[in-house]
Amino acid sequence: MRLLTSAVCTAIAVGLLAGCAGNMGSNSTSPLGLSPQARTAPISVFDDAAPPRLVSVIHSLMLPDKKTKMPKKGTYVSQFDTTSVFGYAANNKKNNGPICTIDGVAFVNDVGVDGKGNLMLPDPGSASTPTLDIHQGPTMCGKLIGAIADPFGQPSDATSPNAVTGQIALGNLVGVGSTAGSLSICTFKGGCTVNLTNSAYFHVGGVGMSNSGDCWIDVKTSASGGAELVYYKGCAGNGAIASGFMQTYYGGIDIDKRGNLVIIDDMAEDVYIYSGCNPTCKVVGGPFALKGESFWGKLNQSNNQFTAVDRTDGLVDVYSYSTKNIKFIYSYDSGLSAALLPNGVAVNPRSKQ
Repeated sequence: MRLLTSAVCTAIAVGLLAGCAGNMGSNSTSPLGLSPQARTAPISVFDDAAPPRLVSVIHSLMLPDKKTKMPKKGTYVSQFDTTSVFGYAANNKKNNGPICTIDGVAFVNDVGVDGKGNLMLPDPGSASTPTLDIHQGPTMCGKLIGAIADPFGQPSDATSPNAVTGQIALGNLVGVGSTAGSLSICTFKGGCTVNLTNSAYFHVGGVGMSNSGDCWIDVKTSASGGAELVYYKGCAGNGAIASGFMQTYYGGIDIDKRGNLVIIDDMAEDVYIYSGCNPTCKVVGGPFALKGESFWGKLNQSNNQFTAVDRTDGLVDVYSYSTKNIKFIYSYDSGLSAALLPNGVAVNPRSKQ
């Protein structure tokens, strides 16, 4: 082990989001020639109308030597107001610090792992055009193998069975110029070529994609709140509003091995488990109370644990998981700070669905 001390001082101005839902088409093509000035400053799902602020980020972490072989299991955690995504070892009951980092990113909300262990990192702020960065798996913190430009808005969540060879569902929290958010359908080689919207959209939160190629997104319906779940058969078309959806506010989505949707309500701070939602939902579990304020949560491969980031307390909370109960087990926080808006989480390997 070597002591790596990195001082990263970043002045970040986050503007007030003043947009509202505009004209909602079903499919859009890429807005070629879009200038960086047309974009608003990235926002967090936790402070989506944030005043300008100055953030100073300083890290002093114990990291492994470069020759150390990274494990194939672990947890990624993002903080909105830092320039790094942290990788932690699996089963971190001893509250050890990160085993690796991915640096040079900005304003990251959620992160995702595909079915092959590749990391999908929505990066809206480190370049003039937002990107979805793909890092090689299944080892933790693998090398960057490519970045997909996102011309449709602020990328905030991504999911795919295979991000290198298949389709990727990329959620845009907001669109270009403070318009409503959207769901972009992308491929590694072809880029983001289809953009899906619906009249229910204001801000787009969690995104789910089944291995069979259907998509769901959890959306905030207005500036003051409200939530809907939108279903896209084949990740295409106009989308259908799901019935039987119980959430009062939007949050993250994951899919368990039985195909159930596991969805967080950030306002109520609880989790519902649904079957179907294509577009009729049936509650098969919950609501289960979470320990703190969490927006995204992810299942492990065996589906016996559910991990969520508690933003208020700056903790990673690990729960046992079943349709009968989601029960708190332990937390860790080494390297995290509630002041830096810990947001996203991804478990490697992820749920097989």
